Amino acid sequence: MKTSISSPALLENELGKYHVMVLLVDDQALIGEAVRSCLLGQPDLDFHYTPYPHEAVALAKKLRPTVILQDLVMPEINGLDLVREYRSTPEIKDTPIIVLSSQMDAKIKSDAFAVGANDYLVKLPDRIELIARLRYHSRAYLNQLQRDAAFSALRESQQKLVESNSILLVLNQKLEEATHAKSEFLANMSHEVRTPMNGIIGMSTLLLDSPLTEEQKDQVETVLSNSEALLTLLNDILDFSKIESRRLEMESHPFELRQCLEDALELVAPQAAPKHLELACYIDEAIPEILLGDAARLRQIIVNLAGNAVKFTPRGEVVASARLVTQDKIHGTITIQCGIRDTGIGIPKDKQDKLFQLFSQVDSTTTRAFGGMGLGLAISRRLAELMGGCMWVESEWGKGSTFNFLFQVKPVAAQPLAPAPKVTFETKKLLVWIAHPIQREIVAQLARQWGLACQFCETATDILASLTNQRNGDAMLVDHQLAGEQDWAFMRAVQAQSITLPIILLSEDHNYHLDGERNPGNVVAWVCKPIRRSHLLEALNRAFSGQASGRKEPTQRLLNPVFARRMPLHILVADDNPVSIKVARSYLEKMGYRVEQASNGQEVLQILALHPFDAVLLDVRMPVLDGFEAARQICQRWEVGNRPRIIAMTANAMPGDKEECLAAGMDDYLVKPLRPQELEAALLRCRKRTTPS
Repeated sequence: MKTSISSPALLENELGKYHVMVLLVDDQALIGEAVRSCLLGQPDLDFHYTPYPHEAVALAKKLRPTVILQDLVMPEINGLDLVREYRSTPEIKDTPIIVLSSQMDAKIKSDAFAVGANDYLVKLPDRIELIARLRYHSRAYLNQLQRDAAFSALRESQQKLVESNSILLVLNQKLEEATHAKSEFLANMSHEVRTPMNGIIGMSTLLLDSPLTEEQKDQVETVLSNSEALLTLLNDILDFSKIESRRLEMESHPFELRQCLEDALELVAPQAAPKHLELACYIDEAIPEILLGDAARLRQIIVNLAGNAVKFTPRGEVVASARLVTQDKIHGTITIQCGIRDTGIGIPKDKQDKLFQLFSQVDSTTTRAFGGMGLGLAISRRLAELMGGCMWVESEWGKGSTFNFLFQVKPVAAQPLAPAPKVTFETKKLLVWIAHPIQREIVAQLARQWGLACQFCETATDILASLTNQRNGDAMLVDHQLAGEQDWAFMRAVQAQSITLPIILLSEDHNYHLDGERNPGNVVAWVCKPIRRSHLLEALNRAFSGQASGRKEPTQRLLNPVFARRMPLHILVADDNPVSIKVARSYLEKMGYRVEQASNGQEVLQILALHPFDAVLLDVRMPVLDGFEAARQICQRWEVGNRPRIIAMTANAMPGDKEECLAAGMDDYLVKPLRPQELEAALLRCRKRTTPS
């Protein structure tokens, strides 16, 4: 038993522990000593005593005992009056009170309980009973204090929660307003930027489709490539907005992974050619031919990674590869790892954590050698995550980088998307002079698939030695970069030993062509890097069939001048922007159409009332009557089989814009800048129903 005085704060800190503090108020010191003796040896019990009743309330307020032993008969004050005073004092009004009396009197006992006592004992009580009652009342009191503290904390927490919810509601409302304002800003920015971009890209496309000198063509291609770069930047910003608002949805269509990778690398090949970089694409043969997934988003990731690799690689190679990682037979999915490896400048270890952060650059100084907003990699990583995968980098400063990402797709047990006749070259032999190991492996892999025998030569001397007997080869594949400045002398040496041996050149230059004056005659085709399976197959077919040609085939026109003969349609174009309508008209006229035009939705309705049309290219934002309302009224006035096909031709490219157009009654959706291929595809979906006037 302790007899020291404890502070209320100490008691409050010890509420979580079971601890008894007794205050005895009795004018007889003998009783005080007797109670103290009873409580000796109890380590969890503090005992305090006062013989002065007028000090009892003040002492109790100071000590905050867990139980009060109160004598009833005392000089100067009645014990019951003191109990009443305890109960009227806020600090001790709930403290348990055990009344001590010299006799068991029912009337006195009843009065004690009536004024607020919790128990009644005849003094001196049995020691064990006294300790038990002290502990019982103390425990009940402390439990009550704990419950009160808990309820008080709960009420305070609930009040804070209500206040926090109110603040959150206000903040959420402000966030929604800010998000709406940002979406409106991005939508307006997208529309306003795409409209002039439609004019720039459209007119550049029309120029490239017309006779130009080499200098003029180079200048127009520069304008077009920079316009495409600006459009890519705009699309990155819009993709970032879609990802941030979780409104970017992944599509699922059958596609060929090989074609997807080859298309992506071909897009960056013009930037790799001036640096003489080796571009290669290697695909694991275990990967199924046809996959189900979002090919457009996958191509976006690869183009971004390969474009960065080319940008940061002054010499060497950029290799894209794909391999099968896992197969999930339960869910019917496979996981593929794609890697873009380069021999570029590399990334320091301490800077790699910045790579996938939005608007972050490894080199953020004003003197940095390479530009960019720092959006591409962040968006690519999020796209990989949306495809069920992840993205990471392996790099060392000065030794190149490899960007890897995983994605999940479903294999499709179907024929190739564009079935080709079965290829077999089992009786043929190809001499190959390629130094780059990946390019050699790609050729070897494709040759195995076609049953073609390959003999790889290390030098020009090896090839010339192999040609002592013409039966040693039926054709030859030569890397133009290896032959170098002496390529024509080498080819003439080949011709001298084997006149009829056809040669296929492998070149990194997509504008490379064979001059008839310089070509000795045995070069029948050339294949651009990265090696595309279809291009190599076409070249081999030409070589083995003896269709020798040293002239460059005419460049395919961007706009098919006889398309209107294939799809004779009566077309109306509606747009209030003079440049946009000029681009659309020029595209269509180059395709062989006669086009009528309108500048707003009201004019569209008036023209349709006078003449039937097969298709209406309808801009969304127009004065007087916008495209949405015009589409609704067209659908109301004419039945489906008796009205033109409505094709939205709009610069609105935000999430939900396509759905809004379709909901208004439009049948198709084209985003500015207009692309010839997309325009042709939309017209192919039209149905002929009128006779052009």
